[in-house]
Amino acid sequence: MQLAKSFEQAACVLVLLATQQPEIPLTADVLHERIGGSASYIRKIIRKLVVAGLVTSTSGNNGGVHLARSPEDISITDVVAAIEGTLQTFPNYGYFDRVFKDVEPVAHAGTKVVNGIFSRADQLWLDFLDQQKLATLIKELLVVTQIPVLDWTNYSDDKMAQLNALLSRMRAHK
Repeated sequence: MQLAKSFEQAACVLVLLATQQPEIPLTADVLHERIGGSASYIRKIIRKLVVAGLVTSTSGNNGGVHLARSPEDISITDVVAAIEGTLQTFPNYGYFDRVFKDVEPVAHAGTKVVNGIFSRADQLWLDFLDQQKLATLIKELLVVTQIPVLDWTNYSDDKMAQLNALLSRMRAHK
């Protein structure tokens, strides 16, 4: 099972939103500048996150996107579902039916058995990812106990220097 690269981009959008000052929305342009890739594709990812209820969008001059829920309430399964849709790792192209077409009920039973195995595996994987929260991902990634917040929209600041200084202060108070 391999997730599309848009999953990683969506996770980055959510991480940026979780670390953004909550009163200042992020625009698709700011997100695109940080993440790279196609600007129109970043907008499509944002749209999927809005539809999934992970992000809220406000139009207008001061518009942009915010997290719709706390990072503690967003699971990795939520992100997978938003970007990938319903997970089904076994595509079932009907080969069991074809190979054993002369031996019923083996053909139907074979397909059913393999579907069942992969369906259980998919559910175990999703259950595990459901326990993994965006907040935990950010804290473990940055090696901090709370999520740092800064303004990604302020172009006059060196964001990485600002983030590194903030992380250093946070780690010193651990």
